[in-house]
Formats: sequence, structure tokens, C-alpha cells
Amino acid sequence: MARQERRWESRRDLIVRAAVDVFAEMGLEGATLDAVGERVGLTKASLYYYVKSKEELLGHVVGHVVRAQEQAMAELTHDGMTPEERLRVFCLGHLRSLFGDPAGRVAAEVALSGNKDELVRSVFHDYMGRLDAILADGVAAGVFRPVDPAVARNSVLSALNAVTLWYLPDGPLSVDDVGNEICDLVIGGLRAPEAV
Repeated sequence: MARQERRWESRRDLIVRAAVDVFAEMGLEGATLDAVGERVGLTKASLYYYVKSKEELLGHVVGHVVRAQEQAMAELTHDGMTPEERLRVFCLGHLRSLFGDPAGRVAAEVALSGNKDELVRSVFHDYMGRLDAILADGVAAGVFRPVDPAVARNSVLSALNAVTLWYLPDGPLSVDDVGNEICDLVIGGLRAPEAV
């Protein structure tokens, strides 16, 4: 990678990190490119050299969170896991990343808002494919009952993302406690009658 390209990538990463703070503080509607530019010492016009729009910047923020979710899941994953264990890892990794990074709450808000930006949708699409594969493997193995994949996927993700709306980190339950409770409910609902 050329030096100029590395500088551009480094500056855009700085912009994405600043955007995380701005979106977290001002919300999706209140955040502006001007506010992000102020954080990194760029005018709005200069910011357009790195991102084309607020929606594109939001897509990069969501991509940052998805990479963190995948890393959290990778840390919990081992060979030979059952579909139920993989689903639990997905749930726990998802929640850990939502609460381990200020961008997590922003990404959850974006997911719950139904944002239709192409970059955001493509990032979510790839991520949701991982959950689809876990659910399909569970059905194929006879562990989960056949369900509509879109209903199952969106129900799981909505339940996980909605935790950001009510969970109190200083409360009696840890993030993992909440993730395990949600996963128990999901697995109980998905479990094939003969697998009980």
C-alpha cells in the first residue's frame, strides 16, 4: 500500500472514530458531518474527500461494530461446536460488542431504525448471513425445528439490539447473563420437539 493511501486510510479511521462519538452523543438524527469535521479539524468540504455522506459514514461505523462482533465471537468459538453452542456464541459476542464499544449502541440504533443505506445494508447482510447459517445448520441437524429464516433471524437480532434500550450495566445482571437468558429463550423456541 502506498504511503498516501495509508495516510488516507488512517485519516478515514480517525474520522470514523470521531463519528462514533458524535453519533453516540448527538443521536442518529442530530449528528452532522460538520460536528464530525470539527472533532478531527476538517471542514465539511474536506470531509467529503474521505466520505460521501453521513449515511456512508454511518455505514463505516456499523462496519467497525460488525468487525468487533466477529472478533468477540471468534474468541468464544472452538471446533466441534453444536448449532446451539454456536447460536449462544453469536448472541454473547453480539452483546459484548454492543456494550464494549460506544459504536455498539449506535449500530444497534441503526439496526432498529431500519436504515436503508446501501453500505449499511450490505454490512448487515453479510453479518446476518452468519446467523442464517447457524439456524440452517441447526435445522439440518434436527436440533432446531424448521422456521422461516427471516422471522428467526430478525427476531434474534431485534431482541439482542433492543437490549441497548433497557439494559443497565450497573444492574444485577451482566451482559453475559442477559445474553444467556435471551439465548435460552431463543433456543427453547427453536428446539425441535424430538430434540427436547
